[in-house]
Amino acid sequence: MYGLRISRRALLHLGGAAAATAAAGAGAATALPAVAGEEAALTGFHFGSYTSEGGPGIARGRIDPATGAPAVENTTAAVRDPSWLATSPAGSILYAISEQDQGTVSALTPELTVLNTVATGGGPAHVAVHPGGSFLFVSLYGAGAVVTHPIGADGTVGAATDVRPQGTHRRPSHAHQVVVDPLGTYVLAVDLGRDSIFTYTLDARAGTLTEVARTALAPGSGPRHLAFHPDGEVAYVAGELDSTVTVCAWSDGVLKPGQVIAAAADAGAENYPGEIAVSPDGHHVYVSNRGTNTVAVFATRDSGTHLQRVADPACGGVWPRHLALDPTGRWLYVANQRSGTVTWLPVDEGIPGGVAGSLPVPGVAQVLL
Repeated sequence: MYGLRISRRALLHLGGAAAATAAAGAGAATALPAVAGEEAALTGFHFGSYTSEGGPGIARGRIDPATGAPAVENTTAAVRDPSWLATSPAGSILYAISEQDQGTVSALTPELTVLNTVATGGGPAHVAVHPGGSFLFVSLYGAGAVVTHPIGADGTVGAATDVRPQGTHRRPSHAHQVVVDPLGTYVLAVDLGRDSIFTYTLDARAGTLTEVARTALAPGSGPRHLAFHPDGEVAYVAGELDSTVTVCAWSDGVLKPGQVIAAAADAGAENYPGEIAVSPDGHHVYVSNRGTNTVAVFATRDSGTHLQRVADPACGGVWPRHLALDPTGRWLYVANQRSGTVTWLPVDEGIPGGVAGSLPVPGVAQVLL
């Protein structure tokens, strides 16, 4: 990305994967297959992709509920490198960061028309919308801060009301994700550089954050993303740098680390977990493994406080940066950045089967369902 982010992305793109990316081209966005047929496709989706890697930018479409196949309806490259997307609580507005050195965040209509764009700071990596719908939060990987932006009545993004640096340490701060807890009370910032998770409260009048707790994880673990169990009492943290998942108890704004388990079945493999997700029923946790090109599947035990590995299916592509379950829980979608594909796997009783299909999306970074 930028600063140290450039070095990290450059490092992770060495070898044959870099050649594959170069082959995709960095010019005009690559066209994607259009919608075919007239069968009802009830689930909507958005893809975010790196335009600098030949991606289309933001793609929008629908999923065939019978086959799980996504069909793209339209795309826009109006936002450069839109690597992370989020929607308003009602789903009527889409928000996209531009992962650039001088980053921005944009509001778009469902038809992908840009409503407005505002500056947010250096090297954004993630955007999250508060469930109240009045604020969004941007994680600045490059600048090591969390930025709060108000959302107008028309869905547009306002200028930042707060920039919360996460300090210095033996390594620079790299805010990688912001998550609002299930009750909407706390805002959690996952910091890969600080090996920590910061907990804040939001002053909804001033649009500012106040730190109330800080959880240190294993040195060098590089926490990337966090996902809550649906009961709201347990959270799971993917460690990008040590290839682990840490189970944390959650209560009154405080995380307490417990079990640590290897993200990949081959614990000795070079591997960088990308995304972590929990099934709607809380029975399974899924991790995309960049390196082994697998999806780790864990069953939850003891009210979610312990994980047991139950499957490691191949993701069907290279460098699975992100994954997402469809609302029915029948399909798992994987964004394979280096192979430039979105693959989908059928899910039976929480366990993904073999890859059912693949859609070319150069530089794909995220699947938003």
